[in-house]
Amino acid sequence: MKTDISFIKTHDFLKKKYIKNIMLVKNQGLCNTNYIVKTKKQSYVLRFFHSNKSVNISREFEYKVQKEAFKKNLTAKPYYFDKKNGLLISNYLKGEHKNKLKSKELKTLIKKVKKVHKLKMKSKTYDFNIDLNHYKNSLHDKKSQKLIKKLKKKLKKLRNFKKNLALCHHDLNPKNIIFSDKNIYLIDWEYAGINDIFFDLATICIEFNLDKRKKKILLKQYFKNLKYSHFQKLKCYEKIYSLLCKLWFKENL
Repeated sequence: MKTDISFIKTHDFLKKKYIKNIMLVKNQGLCNTNYIVKTKKQSYVLRFFHSNKSVNISREFEYKVQKEAFKKNLTAKPYYFDKKNGLLISNYLKGEHKNKLKSKELKTLIKKVKKVHKLKMKSKTYDFNIDLNHYKNSLHDKKSQKLIKKLKKKLKKLRNFKKNLALCHHDLNPKNIIFSDKNIYLIDWEYAGINDIFFDLATICIEFNLDKRKKKILLKQYFKNLKYSHFQKLKCYEKIYSLLCKLWFKENL
């Protein structure tokens, strides 16, 4: 797979667009290499895929989901998917990433996430047991084994709750959320798939370190009729998300 500057300049999509500048993005993900390409008329983000080994990644599905999400003003416009060279080209969005959310920002973000969950996309339902078995086979140290046992216990607890399945973003960390002057956009859809909506909600709680008050704001914004079981289920998914993150980082870092 080529990611050099000469390849970018001669790519079919860009070679006639009068490129002014090509810049490597400072904060890179572990599964992609990202460039910002400025042309005479506009700027693009180029995502070169260099890893598919993580569970639940489908590049074709990522592209399809992003196209549908763009129609609902949830993300950047995807222009070109190059399967052969492992490349996705999208519109560049100006904005900032935040590690802390004000109540108003949190409410707006949850409105956006709720729209994601309403997108009608066909996909296999995410199976946590696949993750569980994957880490059992790949991580054999004592600390990892303890984490795996805790995860197994928490997954069993999910049987006590009613499922709320929908399309989920699956990676709502601060780097994948852009705050502009007038909107909030979600980017990097590589993990998108069908799962319980509480996984996305729990991700926001953990990634933005929400306190009890803001967790209540989150749930009240999402649900018309707030129930005690919503708090219990959210707490369970927070622990599952935290355990999965620890295992993921142990394997990939």
